[in-house]
Amino acid sequence: MKSPRIAVVGLGNLMRTDDAVGMLALQRLQEEPQLPEGVMLIEGGTLGLDLLHPLAEVTHLLALDAIDAGEAPGTVLRFAGDAIADMPATKSVHLLGFSDLIGAMALTGDAPEQIVVLGVQPEKIAWGTELTPPAQAALGPLLAAALEQVRAWSLEIAARPGCCCEKQIA
Repeated sequence: MKSPRIAVVGLGNLMRTDDAVGMLALQRLQEEPQLPEGVMLIEGGTLGLDLLHPLAEVTHLLALDAIDAGEAPGTVLRFAGDAIADMPATKSVHLLGFSDLIGAMALTGDAPEQIVVLGVQPEKIAWGTELTPPAQAALGPLLAAALEQVRAWSLEIAARPGCCCEKQIA
């Protein structure tokens, strides 16, 4: 059994307006003093299967991304468990690569115990380096949801019998 490790991966393209929301949320997490120690922060961008090695020892994976679920722009979305597998590939520019990544991790025996995807409904995805106002407004709630998730996992891991909970350097 793997030693518990939590990772947050930011997905997106910083040159594609609202598609950058996952990467920008990850950048904010890097500066967040409330982030539990030992949480790995990984700039996934559009890497897809190239993330196999960095995520090989991860037991709890949180992905941040722009997700087109047909909701109002700026809506913060959460998918976990079977809901991730059931998401149509059109929901995220990166979902096919992310889905392939999780599938490959399962085949190699490296799949995380728990996976959660948090996203923001984009208003538009086009060439540009600025988020639209709804996506910009959603960054705070997305960050709060991400912190809540990693804190919950940290508490869950700490409560495991025999957990040695050493600080991990990301």
